[in-house]
Amino acid sequence: MLIFLISSAIVLLADLLITYQIYREIKVRREVSGNQGGFASVIIPVRGLDVNAEENLKSLLSQDYSAYEVIYVVDDENDPIVPILRKYNVKVVVSNKNCDICSGKINAQLEGLKHARGDIIVFADSDTWFPKYWLKELVSPLSNYVATTVFSWAKPVRLTIGNIIRAGFWTLGFESQAVGGTFLWGGSMAFKREFFDERVIQELKTQWCDDCTLTRIAKERGKLGFVFNAMPLNFYDETQLITWSKRQLITVWRYSRRGVNGFIIVAIFMLAFLFLIPFNVFAITPFIFWVFKNILRSYKIGLSNSIIPSLASILAIFYSLFLIALTLREKNIIWRGKIYKV
Repeated sequence: MLIFLISSAIVLLADLLITYQIYREIKVRREVSGNQGGFASVIIPVRGLDVNAEENLKSLLSQDYSAYEVIYVVDDENDPIVPILRKYNVKVVVSNKNCDICSGKINAQLEGLKHARGDIIVFADSDTWFPKYWLKELVSPLSNYVATTVFSWAKPVRLTIGNIIRAGFWTLGFESQAVGGTFLWGGSMAFKREFFDERVIQELKTQWCDDCTLTRIAKERGKLGFVFNAMPLNFYDETQLITWSKRQLITVWRYSRRGVNGFIIVAIFMLAFLFLIPFNVFAITPFIFWVFKNILRSYKIGLSNSIIPSLASILAIFYSLFLIALTLREKNIIWRGKIYKV
């Protein structure tokens, strides 16, 4: 009986902590706002044909924003995405060599900056579909923040084990945000043009991780705004789950070791609750609250898109524990076929 009471008290505490996290995220959703305007340049590095590539492009051209341009940066004119890009009213620029040791993505971003006319600079990912309110919601809070960002929500194009695990794993990016503004996500981030002074440009030229570098500098200069209301959809069909997951984890480790260590503690508790369920039925409630938390995060993109990643987020907790043990001593990552030393 004593063990049952103690375990029930710990479970109740976990439920209360998750409930508090839900409350704080709802508060952040309401608080992160502003009235920033101006001509925006949306820069998208791209290599090859992503799943849903043409629909993603069309979503960028359908934004409810008064004045903006879309710039795609390719490695060369022979890329298979180029004929599709040429069908639409977007700038297509070929990336020159802007740095010797930076990643291909950063090189493309630097090229895009040279061609951008905007007062606002926005970086986006080519494998992502953007709702029509995305750009307006992302840019508006820049009047109160040095940079804004939002995580995408996973959208697997078919139901495979790898795709389901990735969907759940992707939701953990919200946990690492530590309730509003821990880091910038490279697939959806916005800045005022003056942010990209000579210091920023020179630092980017020496880095492989764009969001790590920009996060560090932005936090030195002010606050980051996490814009839940701008959430886009990341379309994918994962065939290299471990490689992809390891790169994501190493990147987050670079953002915040404290965040990763905190997640390890949470995951160990959730593992203990899993084993406790046969002895105390109330031990299932933290899992229910966890799923509910993710459904609330993603309600704006619809329940049909929300439900699979939300349910898979439980599986991702334990997958991540395995991945952490496998990954954090590694010195290299593989990104779009290239190896980078970290």
